[in-house]
Amino acid sequence: MAGVQTAVALREQGFTGTVTLIGAEPHQPYDRPPLSKAVLLGKAEDSAFDVDFEELGIELRLGCEVLGLRPGDHELDTGAGPVPYDVLVVATGAEPVRLPGTEGVPGVHLLRTLDDAERLRPVLARQHDVVVVGAGWIGAEFATAAREAGCAVTVVEAEERPLTGTLPAEVAAPMAAWYAEAGVGLRTRARVARVEPGAVVLDDGSRLPAGAVVVGIGARPATAWLAG
Repeated sequence: MAGVQTAVALREQGFTGTVTLIGAEPHQPYDRPPLSKAVLLGKAEDSAFDVDFEELGIELRLGCEVLGLRPGDHELDTGAGPVPYDVLVVATGAEPVRLPGTEGVPGVHLLRTLDDAERLRPVLARQHDVVVVGAGWIGAEFATAAREAGCAVTVVEAEERPLTGTLPAEVAAPMAAWYAEAGVGLRTRARVARVEPGAVVLDDGSRLPAGAVVVGIGARPATAWLAG
């Protein structure tokens, strides 16, 4: 979003030079919040920004992964070759934190991109038992969508209440009641020990049935490529 807004603002402010918007995904630039709601439930095919990039003279380089930065040369290294620049705006956002030990494990999902949402649509359609790891905003929104789709949902949260560290305790406390009203199971002060076929095993030994696991335990700046 920040990259698109910057490019559009440059044109609105009268900048007439070359503006190039580079993105690793092949899709037209889109807004991410609807992914966990309308797009996930099939109520919208995508959430593309209503921007006529061609009319604004903004060049899109989609499906172009940036691999590194050479500031001395004023060049980006990309999968399609070097890209020169005069001024660079870095707006790569954040990437989700993965649950340790689940890399490549079947049935474990993240929800950040349009492709992630499209992979999760059929999971919800099959009305699996779903375990959501993390009771933050993504976890709450996905749990809501999964319940609307008819899934049985349990949310596992390591802290004593949802949204700890995001909202003050007096504001976050009522969220536990919201989960109950939504028909979502909530396990607080619980950590995932491992994910097995069809189940999530918690550190107290209890097992939660899980046809799918969605991880929403936070995010970190997507800046690792700067070290390349």
